[in-house]
Amino acid sequence: MHAPAAEGRPGWLRLWWKAHFTGFSRREAWGYGVWLFFGLIVVVPEVWAAAWADSAPFPTISATIGALEYDHAWVALIVAGAVVLCLYSALRYPPDRTGMLPQRGPRGETLGNTYFGDASLPYRTAGGGRFTRSITPVREIRAGVYFACALVVIAVCTTIAAIETDINDEYPVGRTLYGLILLFWVLIPNLIAWPKRFAVDVPFPTLFSTVRFLERRLRIVALLAAAWLVILLFHLVFYPWPSIIPDLNRTHRTYKCHPLQPAAHPLTPQQQADCKKLDEADAKPEPVAP
Repeated sequence: MHAPAAEGRPGWLRLWWKAHFTGFSRREAWGYGVWLFFGLIVVVPEVWAAAWADSAPFPTISATIGALEYDHAWVALIVAGAVVLCLYSALRYPPDRTGMLPQRGPRGETLGNTYFGDASLPYRTAGGGRFTRSITPVREIRAGVYFACALVVIAVCTTIAAIETDINDEYPVGRTLYGLILLFWVLIPNLIAWPKRFAVDVPFPTLFSTVRFLERRLRIVALLAAAWLVILLFHLVFYPWPSIIPDLNRTHRTYKCHPLQPAAHPLTPQQQADCKKLDEADAKPEPVAP
């Protein structure tokens, strides 16, 4: 006879969840919520524009950056530099090396102690973990109020851009939407936390601080985040990589069949047959041609 199953025994999934995803601090919970919402407001338009391009009034974020790179090549340098700089600073200068200021109370009192690090490096703020030149606790503004105002500005400006822009030109809407998201989620919180005097912190963790929280619970997340950043770097700088790989291969084959300089070795019969097929494909009219 089989022993009866224990009633009320939690399943393995519940035990795994309890071991990895309980006991959140308020700061950690804010990080998950803010960056998950950030992912949604980026991914939803991205999927919409990619899957239903005819109905989307904006391009994908990668297409928007790619269009800027086509018009201004120096944008690619900024994109590559920003991704590498963010990754380097996150790995090279964690909070335990830079030190962290204590939190400032509602009446200006100091809550907790200063964690000292390398004296040559700036501290990080207590709420957001951002670099600051201040050496005293930084005043905080409510993250809920900040994001409520940010979402209103993003929605209003994007709507105006969609109404005022030519229906055949979707990129102004994309630049407005994604530019404002970058502004409110990344640039403004870091800029207002930096001054030595009158610094202000929006108390939600940076993306890399949130990844560190998640890494302590699931170590594989750090590997996935690093892989995602490398893929993102290639995709944005060499847009539309990896879709350009067949185009590069076709260009290489074309120059191999018709070299600009006399070839050192003649083509083999198989290579000649491949070149003939390639030339025949190039000679075919486009599907929209009359």
